[in-house]
Amino acid sequence: MKRALRNAVVLIFSAPLILLIAVWSLFHGKEKAFRVFGPGLTRAAKRSLRYWVPDIRNASEFNAFKDRMKQNFRLWNLLYDIDIAEDSENTFKILVRNCPFCEVFALAGFGGINAYVCKADWEIAEDSKGKWSFGRYKTIAAGDRFCDHTYIRCGKTAD
Repeated sequence: MKRALRNAVVLIFSAPLILLIAVWSLFHGKEKAFRVFGPGLTRAAKRSLRYWVPDIRNASEFNAFKDRMKQNFRLWNLLYDIDIAEDSENTFKILVRNCPFCEVFALAGFGGINAYVCKADWEIAEDSKGKWSFGRYKTIAAGDRFCDHTYIRCGKTAD
């Protein structure tokens, strides 16, 4: 029930994009549609990540970064199942066990656009260069059972 409700919420917001991709695909093919609409999807995902991944001024604020991110989970747990896999001095690793965006786009036959949603994580990391680094080795979009988001304080190595 929880999964269906999450997917329904995402479908409501994603329906216009799914419709645009479907129509564009009829005339130009799916891959071209993904290249046309994907960058806008990345920008939208990146904007939403402001409410997930907090901004910090420098690496010395990494502990505050982790604390604020944990607070933000209260909002994001409405859509995602998030577990903290590691919370140490220099590393914060979370496991995101579902992605309603990946599910909805895949169910619509447009799973290929999910890479553009996931790209936003890397763009946020690029914007935070020098503060923390990001790694993700498993993704739901690639068929894994979870996404492993790993944040490491800059200037340090994983514990």
